Amino acid sequence: MFDEITIIGPGLIGASLGLALKSKKICKKIIGIDHSKKNLQDAIKVKAIDEGREVIDVRIQKSPIIFLCTPVSAINDVLIEIANYSSKDQIISDVGSVKNIFNAKVLKLNETKFSLVPGHPIAGTEHSGALNSLQTLFQNKWCIITPLNNKNKSVKIISQIWKKIGMKVAKMKITEHDKIMSITSHLPHLIAFTIVGTAFNLDIKKKQALINFSAGGFKDFTRIGSSDPKMWTDIFFENKAFLNQTVNSFLKDINKFVNNLNSDNRSEIYKLLKRTKQIRKSILKRESKN
Repeated sequence: MFDEITIIGPGLIGASLGLALKSKKICKKIIGIDHSKKNLQDAIKVKAIDEGREVIDVRIQKSPIIFLCTPVSAINDVLIEIANYSSKDQIISDVGSVKNIFNAKVLKLNETKFSLVPGHPIAGTEHSGALNSLQTLFQNKWCIITPLNNKNKSVKIISQIWKKIGMKVAKMKITEHDKIMSITSHLPHLIAFTIVGTAFNLDIKKKQALINFSAGGFKDFTRIGSSDPKMWTDIFFENKAFLNQTVNSFLKDINKFVNNLNSDNRSEIYKLLKRTKQIRKSILKRESKN
C-alpha cells in the first residue's frame, strides 16, 4: 500500500482509476489535480479522489506514484511542470492512446527528475468526466506498457498496479503500439466520426427519419462518434503518420469493394464478408480464452 497517489486529470479514465485503486486498497490517499474545479468536485463526490487541487506544486513530492490522465497533447508540458518539484524516485505513468509523444526535453528529464513508464489501459466509454467513472472499467481489459527502459524496476511496479485492479498487462515497443492502435482503435473512431457526418449531409428531406430508424450498425457508429472530441482530435494528430498509412490502406480496400460491386462480382464480395466473419469469430474465441 502506498501512502499517496496523485492522478492528474481525474476524468473518466482518471476517476475510474481512483475508484479501482481505492477498491483494491492500493493507497491510503488519492490526490486529484485538474484545472476544472467542477470536475474535481465531481471526482470527490463519486469518491474517486480524497483531495482536489487546481495546480501542480511542491506538494506533489509526497506522491511516489503519479498517473497522467490528460489529453495526449498536454503530457509533455505537464511532465516538465512536474519536474520542477519531483525527484528521480517518483514514478510517473500516463494513459495515452498514442505513445510516440515524448519530446527530447522530457526524455532528458527521465531518470533524473522522475521515472517515466508510458502506459495505455485499453478501456473507456463514449462518455467523459468524473461523474461517468466506473470502478470496474479496467476489469479483464488489456493494459499495454511501452517501457523506455525494460530493466527499470518502475516498469514492474506500474505493471503490478494495473494487474492488481484487474487488467492483463502486455509490453510492446512504442512504434508497434501506435501502429496497432491506428488500426484497432483510431481508424474505427475516424470512420465513426465521419460516417455520422456523411449521413446527416445527405440530401434526405426527412432528417428525423435518420434518427427514428437508427439501429444496428449505424447506432453503434453514433455511440463511438459521441466520444470526447478534444481527446480524439489530439489522438488523430499525435498518431498522424501511422493513421495516414492505415487510412490509405482502408481506402484501397473500399475502392476494391466498389469496383467489385460495380462489376457485379458477387463471389469476391461474398469471400470478403465470409473472411471477415471468420476473423471476428477467431477474435471472440481468443477473447474468451484470455
